[in-house]
This record gives sequence, structure tokens and C-alpha cells, in this order.
Amino acid sequence: NMRPISRAASAIEIIDNYLVGKPIELTLKNWFKNNRFAGSNDRYLIRDIVFEILRRRRSLAYPFKVNGYKEGGRILVLSYLAEFYDLSSLKNITNNNKYFLEPPNLKEIAILSKKKSFLANAPRYISLDYPSFLEDDLYKSLGMKIEPIMATMQKRAPTYLRVNLLKTTIDEAEFALASEGIICSRSIISKNSLKVCKGRRFIRASNCYNSGIVEIQDISSQMMTDLPEITEGMRIFDYCAGGGGKALAIASKIMNKGELIAYDINKKRLSPLKQRAIRAGAKVKLLKSSELKNYISGCDVVFVDSPCSGSGTWRRDPEAKWNLTKEKFEIIREEQASILIEACKYVTVGGVMVYVVCSLLQEEGEMQSNRFLFKMSNFRLVNSYFLHPLIAGDGFFRVILKRLK
Repeated sequence: NMRPISRAASAIEIIDNYLVGKPIELTLKNWFKNNRFAGSNDRYLIRDIVFEILRRRRSLAYPFKVNGYKEGGRILVLSYLAEFYDLSSLKNITNNNKYFLEPPNLKEIAILSKKKSFLANAPRYISLDYPSFLEDDLYKSLGMKIEPIMATMQKRAPTYLRVNLLKTTIDEAEFALASEGIICSRSIISKNSLKVCKGRRFIRASNCYNSGIVEIQDISSQMMTDLPEITEGMRIFDYCAGGGGKALAIASKIMNKGELIAYDINKKRLSPLKQRAIRAGAKVKLLKSSELKNYISGCDVVFVDSPCSGSGTWRRDPEAKWNLTKEKFEIIREEQASILIEACKYVTVGGVMVYVVCSLLQEEGEMQSNRFLFKMSNFRLVNSYFLHPLIAGDGFFRVILKRLK
């Protein structure tokens, strides 16, 4: 087992590779392949450190950047370590560590000792780590809650499991997980949801996960499909199915009673769903583009989990936060508007379209649904719902739109 400081030193190299433009997952994979001495526990903990740092990339780098430093793995890791060690012991332990190239020098120590005061004067988007171009949009969307919500977004997200009712009950699942060292608590707001309190790292190797009795799914995401409109005996169309997390949740909710179809314009995104459905015992029919026409005006529920900024999931995917640009955001919003117009064709008269985005931004949620209703007079708003980390898990917006004629 590596020492904590050695793991942090390893993170420097990984982050430097990421900063020159390599995707973080690939960077981690390559580093682990070339450094076999890191055992599975070390790999797990190094990954955690890297993600902790990426979530707070701006605020960790800022004290150094205002002093003329360029962003790099070393300053990010030093800035991160300064939160756990006092500066003299930080100097000592890095000094005697073969993985750490050199201990912090006098200038670096001086910057770290004033870190708090540098950050106190930083703009909000730096101290709370989000893209500066979203300052107005986030404030418009979150109002007075912007600071507590964005501060929560700087921390690691809890892990939630969804109990698959096609295979088990929540009591049985909780017991089976505990027998594999995964201790969970229940949720008041979502009845088939378990929050992992202990044993997070055992989940993917566990029998419970591999036999399909639980799925890893954020609680907000689970709540998006938990609707009175989604019931047994209906034809339900998951239009932007992606990896199929929501489709599997729907299958569990309707107990395979009904017709569940799934489609994604990007075939590659859909490919994991086949295996996942088999594991979950879920009946899902995957559609090809050529079959879409058979379902026009033929579905009771069209579920649209649209591509979006992912701002609601930044805790889980900090890389997405820093990859987002103003231009990309524009394109995403245009895409959402056209997906809504496209998907609504499949709703039967009296049926509903459920539009969902894992976003904190009104631009992608409420405003998209308003634009759609303005264009399509044969739909009306049933209700809308906004979740964020202070209420549940990830940031999600959902609106239900009913087709009248």
C-alpha cells in the first residue's frame, strides 16, 4: 500500500497529462497500466484525489495563478494538500518522499500560507469553481441558492443504488448488499433508492450488482422516471435512451407489463443497453431509425432525457464542467429545441411527453419547455419539477407536456 503523500504525488503526473488535453479516464487508465505497483486500493484512492482536484481546479490554482504561476499538476496538488497538512509538516513529508520530485519551496509555502485571503478576493466563479460565462445563467436559475448549491457541487457526490423490482425487494436487496460489505441507508424521498454509506468500492465487483438486483443511479435520476403517468400496460418510448439507465428504471417500475421501446440517434451510445437489460431482466425493444415511422402518434409516454450541459452532474463529471464553452452551450440548446419538436410526433392524443435534463440551468429546462409550448399549441403543461443537491442528488429538471389534439 502506498502512503497518502505518494498517492498525491502520483496525481501530479496524471493531472499534467489531463491538462495537455487528454481525457481524464484515458489518462488514469494509462497511468495505472504503466505503474503496476499501485494496488487496487491505491488506484481507487488516487482516482478520488484526482477527481477532488478536478472539481475544484479553478479555486485550487487561483492563489498560484495570481502570483504568476501557470496551472499545473504540482501547484494543484500542493494547494489540495495544504488543506490537510500544516505547511511545515507538508515540507517534511514531501522532502522524504521518493515520488515527490521536490518539496514546496519558500515562494510556494508563502503562497499557500495566504491561500485563504487570495480566495476571499477571488470572483465567485473561481472560489466556487464553475465556468465564468455561466455566471449570469446560474444566478438567474438558482438565485440566492447559487452559493450553497455550487459549494455542494465542489464535493464528491454520494453514491445511490436503485433496487431492481424485477428481481428483488428493497428489504432483500439491502440485506444482500450488507452481506457483501456494502452498507446502505434508505431515502424518504425515493422508495426504491439506497444510499451507500460504506463499501462504495465493492459495488462493481459485487454479486448484487452483477446479478442485476441493483443498478448504480443517482437518486435525482431515479426520481425522474417515478411518475404517475408511467404505469403498467402502456407503450412507453425512451427517445434519447443513451446507456439506458432511465429505460431500466422504467422497466422496473412497470414490472415489464407494457411495451417499452428505446432509441438513440447515436447507435454507439445505445450499445450497452442490450447487456444491461439482460442482466436486469428488463424487456426493452431497441429501435432502428427505419422503424421510427411505425410509432408516430402511437405512444402513451415519450420520455426525452435530452443531451444537455450536464451541469447537474458536475460533481460526478468535473471534466464536463471545464470542457463546456459558450459555443458548445449554444449548440446544445439548439439541439434540445429540435429534439423536442422531433420527439413530440410520437405522442398519442391524450398521451404525454416527459422532457428531462440533468442541468441546473433554466435555459435548458423551463425556457426550453416554454419555447416548445409557444410553438406547439396542441400541447399543454401538466407540471414541472426541479431538483438540486440541497433537495436530492444531482441537478435535474423535468416537465410533463400533454398532447391535447
